[in-house]
Amino acid sequence: MSGPMSPSRRRRLRMGAVLLATVLFTLLALRLTMSSGTTGSSSGSSSGGTTLTGGTAHDVVTLTITSPKTGTTAVEVRLTPREGIRATGSATAVTVSAVLPTAGHAVPDHTAVRTANNRYQVASLPLMMTGRWEFLVDIDGQGRDDHLIFPLTLTR
Repeated sequence: MSGPMSPSRRRRLRMGAVLLATVLFTLLALRLTMSSGTTGSSSGSSSGGTTLTGGTAHDVVTLTITSPKTGTTAVEVRLTPREGIRATGSATAVTVSAVLPTAGHAVPDHTAVRTANNRYQVASLPLMMTGRWEFLVDIDGQGRDDHLIFPLTLTR
């Protein structure tokens, strides 16, 4: 059995433990970020797309990114009226754009085409590189002006 530890050895052991904990925490955080790809409510579809959900006072807004990777992708916006809110028809205009703030990239507004009751689609939204994108959805008309931001990290 060894004798008591010197104060300098205890200090080195504590510093080593703190360093190890910091490295492990950082690796875990990176792993979670890379595997989840997004924050908030999301789910993948069987076709490889990603679905994000948000909302306004009027609607639950579901954004589906068909191909969440660099290149071009189709994007669908579905508006589901909230309980107690009477649907008075379709929104006048739904636009979608995307921004990659860390790299200074932005995709201009694309007007979504109504494809079905309360569903709108942008056929081709260009995403030029990996990183944490913010998809911006604007819903204008019928006395409302709603803006939503859906974050999504592209890893490939």
